Amino acid sequence: MLVWPDGRIFGTVGGASLEHKVIGDAREALATRHGRLESYPLTTGGEPDSLGLCGGVVEVHIEILESPATLMIVGAGHVARPLARMAHELGMHLIVIDDRPEYASPQAFPEADSVALVGYDQATESLDPMPLDSVGADAYVVVATWGWDEPALAQILRLEPPPAYVGLVASPTKHRVIRERLAARGLSEAELDRLRSPSGLDLGAETPAEIALSILAEVLMVRRRASGNPLSLSRPAKAKAS
Repeated sequence: MLVWPDGRIFGTVGGASLEHKVIGDAREALATRHGRLESYPLTTGGEPDSLGLCGGVVEVHIEILESPATLMIVGAGHVARPLARMAHELGMHLIVIDDRPEYASPQAFPEADSVALVGYDQATESLDPMPLDSVGADAYVVVATWGWDEPALAQILRLEPPPAYVGLVASPTKHRVIRERLAARGLSEAELDRLRSPSGLDLGAETPAEIALSILAEVLMVRRRASGNPLSLSRPAKAKAS
């Protein structure tokens, strides 16, 4: 049986109260992005958690089926290339954008599903509309341009529904300045708070490849709704019984 987040289904696990409970648990699993194995008692003794009078227990494996996430890289510089390669390994749908023809080319990014050339006017700080039609709620956007982060973010942060992730590769000072300029453009606090900057997890990254790794680690953390903590802390090994 397939279950959508809004409760629509295709197929059945038998109907009645059992199916109603499975649908609820499946929707909860979709919200948390964690599959699980559930047991549903069908006892005959009138227990409060029983779902029927057939006797026995029904076990249902709830698995999350995900379509490939979209990663849009805005700015095809040094970090973008290792970021594209790693995202391709993760099976992400990849879009790369730049205003320089020699950078925004399929030859430079053979892993990309789409490479878009946009127009940027440095004198007026204007940017031709970017290809944002494919940026939905399950899209992840990383902005790292040579100088047009602000006009790009002005469009991206206003998208509805908002992308799952919007990251800016920048120092804390640059982030503060860009945030102030975006506020002057009329973006709301809620829109500004969608921006994660500096983009990535704290891995001590220095090289472009290391920075790309830290960014994708944060993207995966957001996608899986994980903590980002070391596994040795979140899943400590159990001591053997003596």
